[in-house]
Amino acid sequence: MALALALALARLVGLGRYGLWIDEAFSLHDAFALRLERLTNFPLALAVLRAWLEFTGLPVDETLLRLPAALFGAASVPLTAWAFRPLLGARQSWIAAALLGASSWHWFWSQSARGYTLMLLLALLGAGVCIRALVQARPIWFVAGLLVAGAAALAHPTGGLVPAALLFAAPLVRRRCGAPEWAPSVWIALALAAVGAWGLNDWFHEVWGDYSWRKSGSSVAHFVLSSGFYIGAPVGLAALVGAWGGLRSRDGARTLVLGVALLGVLAPLAAASVVKVSAQYVFVLAPWIAALAAPALDDEREPRWRARALGACALLWAAVDVGAYLTVRHGDRPRWRDAYQHVARARGAEDIVFGMAAPTGSYYLDPSQWRVREYAALVPLTHYDVDELSYWSTRERPMWLVLNREDLEDWPRPERERLESFLREQCELRRVFSVRGTPRNLDVEVHLRP
Repeated sequence: MALALALALARLVGLGRYGLWIDEAFSLHDAFALRLERLTNFPLALAVLRAWLEFTGLPVDETLLRLPAALFGAASVPLTAWAFRPLLGARQSWIAAALLGASSWHWFWSQSARGYTLMLLLALLGAGVCIRALVQARPIWFVAGLLVAGAAALAHPTGGLVPAALLFAAPLVRRRCGAPEWAPSVWIALALAAVGAWGLNDWFHEVWGDYSWRKSGSSVAHFVLSSGFYIGAPVGLAALVGAWGGLRSRDGARTLVLGVALLGVLAPLAAASVVKVSAQYVFVLAPWIAALAAPALDDEREPRWRARALGACALLWAAVDVGAYLTVRHGDRPRWRDAYQHVARARGAEDIVFGMAAPTGSYYLDPSQWRVREYAALVPLTHYDVDELSYWSTRERPMWLVLNREDLEDWPRPERERLESFLREQCELRRVFSVRGTPRNLDVEVHLRP
């Protein structure tokens, strides 16, 4: 318990240690630009952030921008212990909370100005109510829990994975461990889900249409590999051991947890065949994976040596993982702040700046304003802007280019080759701000065309 709480509070330390990445800059702009007459993909998360930023006022630094997400993330750690206590007992539920707290995956989203930790908090709160309703055979509370968990989708659409999975996995409790009859609640919940889906049909359609347009392309391998990286080998192995032990012993509690985890991952896995999907879209399932792993680390029915070995591996992995996250991995985000601040110090009055992650560049080149999507301080460096780059390359004004090579790989080949030729023939590499120890190339390069 003490370890879990200490890890939870550690998320509040060093919120300004790393610079913003592009989606955080989007959050800053969209929160201030939020209009209630038009639903966005994240209306609840943006409304909460806007209320906070209106309270703090401008200019907004990284610490203030990330504080709400950090508080939600810190609260989600003990809430994990509360949610799973009826299924796992006090000891194992706190082990699950500690595993979540020791995850750099959870650490990252707790220190990012996005809606993922608010989503996680609501999903856990609703799931905890649902679990208690199932154990105590209280159908109305089961429906209420689904509604609370469903609100997580308004913080991020993937929050809907947990209530949907609970709705279909819950019958396993009664079938496998003889819980009292509660089937009428399923019909009530299905009716409410149908009404809710119909009411939010336009929103779902807009969310999917916008995402599939921007992120087309199969990504099954990337989804599996990125999820494996952030879950971690020891926790993943312990989750498999815990799942197998639950199935073998016909443990209804572990069966429910396994059912939610498996059903929850099906939709992102299917989507990965047609759009780009990464581990962040199953982040809402992180507590369920930890809850699957916890019994394998503390189960009297299992060999004690195996539990100790898995526990030692998980502890060592967490120490290395979080240590690397806080040091060489630089918070698992590109070093846009360092790059753009370098340009801001070195540029002349007539120099023009082209940059990737343009909203982030806008923030660091002019931190006093929030309209970071308007790009007053620089020209976005995308494949759509190659012609403008070519135009300025014929002028005598010095040009700075800030870029990440991995993002460049997504460009169409002709535009990518034009930029690479320009960099090679006319520019000089001034600085490389490196990030080590991650499966992605997060280095940021700064080039100058004198």
